[in-house]
Amino acid sequence: MKLDHIPILDHHAHAIFHEEVWRVTPLQNYFTEAYDPQVLERHTPHGIFYRRSLRELAEFYGCEPERVALDAARQTADYPDVSRRMIGAANIDTVLLDDGLLGGQLLTVAESDARLPWQARRILRLEAELADLVAQHDRVPELLGAFETHLRQAAPGLSGLKSVIAYRTGLAVERWETGEVQAAYDALKRDLETDEPPRLNSKPLLDTALLLALRVACDLGLPVQFHTGYGDPDLDLRLANPLHLRPLFEDPELRGLNIVMLHCYPFTREAGYLASVYPGAYLDLSLSIPFLSQHGMTTHVHEALHLSPLSKVLFSTDASRTPELFYLGARWGRRVLGEVLEDTVRVGDLTRAEAEDAAVMILRGNALALYPPQI
Repeated sequence: MKLDHIPILDHHAHAIFHEEVWRVTPLQNYFTEAYDPQVLERHTPHGIFYRRSLRELAEFYGCEPERVALDAARQTADYPDVSRRMIGAANIDTVLLDDGLLGGQLLTVAESDARLPWQARRILRLEAELADLVAQHDRVPELLGAFETHLRQAAPGLSGLKSVIAYRTGLAVERWETGEVQAAYDALKRDLETDEPPRLNSKPLLDTALLLALRVACDLGLPVQFHTGYGDPDLDLRLANPLHLRPLFEDPELRGLNIVMLHCYPFTREAGYLASVYPGAYLDLSLSIPFLSQHGMTTHVHEALHLSPLSKVLFSTDASRTPELFYLGARWGRRVLGEVLEDTVRVGDLTRAEAEDAAVMILRGNALALYPPQI
């Protein structure tokens, strides 16, 4: 089933590098979640995603499918032109950008909107915004009050919120007594060595701030994205299983809140189950597409559809830093989704008309219904 004609609403991604950073970033860095130099240099070039992408990018650049040739073609390319052509070829008409990553190295949301052929909207990363407030407050109530005020003031310019608590203390969010949170915050403040925003890893503080942010999101009608599943080695995968989010779906104070479980792999079935039984649970297909083998990507999408209603599944690229990841993510997202939906028709799960409707829903319709339009 060909899906190239359907524009993608890319509901989860990050901006691309400024040109000077893109020029000096090694190609292999984009094709793995690893950051160990030995893995990057010795092993990443032997990964299936890297090998497959080398050929696809060589076709785009018009060079031989070898790293030396591709490096040379990239270095002589006009970066703004390449960026526009790749995103145009990806047929992404709207992108929701989490701008809490690699501050200063990436285009801003406004720059992304102005320079590239799409409409760019902002997703606010909660932990990054909280960290910016730490230096100004010594007491938790004042910190949380400032955090809530900041979220409410920022809301008119947002399409949603994003949490990376899975990377910090895990998805099993708990409720803490005020004294416990203050004691943990005091310890955090004592350990600060500079006035730079810290990397927050205090579970009492992060859990408490997240629950506050979720109540604000519920009040304002903003969906909240959670990183779940697969990520870089900074993540304890055991703590990133979306099943840990069940208490949030059950919480009566958060009734009406919509949560998007990003990535999910290898917990795709678990996320699909949650989406099938909780009204506010949605699952996303990104990162495993395009990072896995073709078989792995296809299996991931099949498993997402085992239980989840088609109205709960969304596609995004989770691209970052380079336009090439938007190009590859969109290309493989459409291809794999088309193959899986073709299978559903072949075995009788869906009619062809139902499968065609599902493609539109997953690539853009569900995101249009879920995220508010304001920027």
